[in-house]
Amino acid sequence: MAGYEVEGVRKAFTALRLLATSPRPLGITEISRSLGVSKASAFRLMHTLTLEGMAKKDPQTKSYRLGPDLAHLGHAATQAFDLRREAIPVMETLTSTLGLPTFLNVPGSREVVCIEHVASLSNLDLYGRAGRTMPYHACPSGYVLLTWASQELIDRVVSGPLQPYAANTPREPGELLAILEHTREKGYAYGCADLEDGVSSLAAPIHGPHGTVIASLGIAGFSVMIDQRLDELAHALMAAASQVSWVSDPTLSTTA
Repeated sequence: MAGYEVEGVRKAFTALRLLATSPRPLGITEISRSLGVSKASAFRLMHTLTLEGMAKKDPQTKSYRLGPDLAHLGHAATQAFDLRREAIPVMETLTSTLGLPTFLNVPGSREVVCIEHVASLSNLDLYGRAGRTMPYHACPSGYVLLTWASQELIDRVVSGPLQPYAANTPREPGELLAILEHTREKGYAYGCADLEDGVSSLAAPIHGPHGTVIASLGIAGFSVMIDQRLDELAHALMAAASQVSWVSDPTLSTTA
């Protein structure tokens, strides 16, 4: 609708398309001329895109090209549509069987992103909905996605401020790294009062066509409901995640 556009956002997308169609990196002068803005405005725009990983600046030539996060976002977007189609029937069955809400989460550049969720009657509003983002360091889906993530992402999260959200949120790098190691050993992640007090949750990895972890499948509930059924829930969740995966989950046979 006319009048509702955000001009800065349009300029940003124009700049990204410009970089995408250029056979070589572009300097600020070329970018400013193509966008019809001053060099100062072009510099601020490209600096922001660089900070967000959407563009990358060559330290020698000072020119710009597309950034690494764009490839990640494109991959995530492509996978998300397929994931939803494959995951929703499995999630509905899991929710019906366990009586707990289920969540399909994918890695974002800064936080975990929930792209689908199936509510249960007893936990209708628990733990958020599709579209919600969650910190990597404070939820089992974050633990799962970090455990099998690039070292760059792990280092960024571990070295950043570990903001406390609930009583058991990991607050020290060593504590978070120990959780990741435990997650790798068990094949799934468990958390109690890490994101919300009184809430426990579990997450298991979903594997892509080459065996890489591309998403996580999670369940959540009040701690009194989850903790007394932990082994049962872990096995059911890992089996469901394996159903959604392109390849069999190699951790499915591990003892929960």
